[in-house]
Amino acid sequence: MKLESSQTFIISREEAAERDHSRFRTGRPCKAGHLAERYVSNRQCVACNIHEARMRERRRSQDDPSYRMYRNVQRRTGQVLKGRHSPKEALKCNLATLREHISSRFKAGMVWAQYGQWEVDHIVPLSAAKSEVELIELCQFTNLQPLWKRENQKKGGA
Repeated sequence: MKLESSQTFIISREEAAERDHSRFRTGRPCKAGHLAERYVSNRQCVACNIHEARMRERRRSQDDPSYRMYRNVQRRTGQVLKGRHSPKEALKCNLATLREHISSRFKAGMVWAQYGQWEVDHIVPLSAAKSEVELIELCQFTNLQPLWKRENQKKGGA
């Protein structure tokens, strides 16, 4: 006899709340047609919620170049740290601090709307780190600067 996963069981919102679950399944599709779980707290479809969150992230990245830069720096930091440390903790700053730091180092002609023509560069390359402690120190926002794409390619580093 094959046991089904707990995700396939239909359970009412009330039962889920009584059992202290955060999600429940109705067995009926949502407005978008998903047969996914729903949140007990607000009855929203989990799949729709994920989709909406991704769309909000995409819109914000398109509308706010400094936010896109911040997310790119976080993503790159996370790749370098390989899950051993939090990128946010290694950067030691939030979006506002990083935006201010990078803006204060803009070269002539640099503006946020041109992000893509210029890149965020590590002053001391991450490849120079000899230990994990040094790597984390080099990930800090104070080691970042804006450079024109061409300049950064000439500089190399990684």
